[in-house]
Amino acid sequence: MKIASVRRARRFLASLLIGGGIASAAPTGAAAPPPPVVVFSRNLPAFFENLGQLVASEKITQTLINETNAAVARRRVLESDFEVSHLAEDPSALWEFRFVTTVDGKPSGTDRAVEDFFRLKQPSAAAERGRIVQLAIGKSLPGCYWHNLTVMLQAFGEQNLSNFDWKPSGTGFAFEQTRGVGISENPFDARAPRHFPAGRLELSEDGKWPRRLDMTFLTGPRQAHVILTFSAPGTPGAGAALPLRYEAMHENLRTRFVVDRAIFEYSNFRRFTVSTEPSLPPAP
Repeated sequence: MKIASVRRARRFLASLLIGGGIASAAPTGAAAPPPPVVVFSRNLPAFFENLGQLVASEKITQTLINETNAAVARRRVLESDFEVSHLAEDPSALWEFRFVTTVDGKPSGTDRAVEDFFRLKQPSAAAERGRIVQLAIGKSLPGCYWHNLTVMLQAFGEQNLSNFDWKPSGTGFAFEQTRGVGISENPFDARAPRHFPAGRLELSEDGKWPRRLDMTFLTGPRQAHVILTFSAPGTPGAGAALPLRYEAMHENLRTRFVVDRAIFEYSNFRRFTVSTEPSLPPAP
């Protein structure tokens, strides 16, 4: 997986990731999105603004599964410091910053301080940002590296909502993208395959914050399943919902076996400064 230049990533994330840069009005005959989804969509900038001020501890459990008997073939656990934030040169562009600190409990050899998050947001660090992502990919099991799919929430930006078909589903809303350019498999590479996902979105009572996102999409001979869960928005010290866990897996469409799985768990959120503040209390 190659990392695009900052110029390409900036242009891509600003216009194509959300698929709405070419369709700001609802297509003829398309039903209007549900009002709570519109509220959520309009609050997404506040969600990402809050997230960009925090650094989290991340635990990634990666598993490769034998397709013939569904037994675990390999497992690896990575621990890292993690942040999703805007780039200094373009406030509209999001980037992920992951410093892998241990692999299966052993030091990874990545000598990084949390203070480096600030430096890596600057235009002069574009090439280094790419190298850090490649290092994390290199420490992962084959096929088990996923970008933080919280950035996929951008797909529900207001100008893209009309590219989805929506209907109530329990306490949430089922969706299927049927129009537009689709959601990229890799939001940091303009050449990555794009997909029309389907799934279910569950929101907080006031509609402003995500509670859970379930999503499926086809990728070659496999189907990807993604489940993201978020904290309650009233978490002390945070105010907004925060990503807690997401699980991503690939299923072989012929055998119906899950062939790999990655589980990401987030904790120890702390306000980002040059010297980070004490940890926020854990989510209830």
